[in-house]
Amino acid sequence: MENHPLIEVINKTTSFEEEDIRLFLSVFEEKKFKKNTLLLEAGKTAHEAFFVIKGALRQYYINEEGHERVCYFAFENEFLTDLESFSRQIPATSFIITQEETTCLVTSCTNLANAMRASENIATFFKVVVENVATESMRRTKSLLSFSPEKQFLELIQEKPQILQRIPQRYIAQYLGIAPESLSRIRKRLIQS
Repeated sequence: MENHPLIEVINKTTSFEEEDIRLFLSVFEEKKFKKNTLLLEAGKTAHEAFFVIKGALRQYYINEEGHERVCYFAFENEFLTDLESFSRQIPATSFIITQEETTCLVTSCTNLANAMRASENIATFFKVVVENVATESMRRTKSLLSFSPEKQFLELIQEKPQILQRIPQRYIAQYLGIAPESLSRIRKRLIQS
């Protein structure tokens, strides 16, 4: 059980007793999804949270002009859900889709809440997960408001180096809030320098 990817993530954050590990793993179900599977649709309530074992997820919004705006990419050993919808059980404002064939551990809001009530360690772990999500959200907002697209791109590839091989350029451009052509120019400039 020590080699389980979810347990490895937990062990970086907190320590679980064997009983906590069994309880925690019991609330997840492993599911495999084909590429381009819609896991969450805006307007529907997020009843599930996803932990990526293998693959990639993309979270995005549709803006007022009807264009997609990517807000997050999740790769191996990362959690993803529409946190506000999942925690409050209200309609989601985002979509979540698989970018490639993906295997996830999936849990429901109800099962996770029950596990958190049953184990202080599980509750503590998810508190840290939520704190990390909030911190990442603040970092992303600061980056969007303060940095050039080039600097944002450099940050992104430093944090998620696999993104260039696994995510189409148009989605990376959406994440940065620029046209794909602008991203091509940024990449070309960086290669030349």
